[in-house]
Amino acid sequence: MMDWLSDNAGLTGLLFFFSVFCGIAFWAFRPSQRQVIENHRFIPLEGDEA
Repeated sequence: MMDWLSDNAGLTGLLFFFSVFCGIAFWAFRPSQRQVIENHRFIPLEGDEA
């Protein structure tokens, strides 16, 4: 088992992190979050009017 894991560590890591990325992207952009994203999209452009 350890030999297989060490031989295929690059591919295993790639698949793991790609699946984590896809999961986070799906969670962040799911349809129920649309209103939250719309409310937050202009935050960087808002400045303190001091």
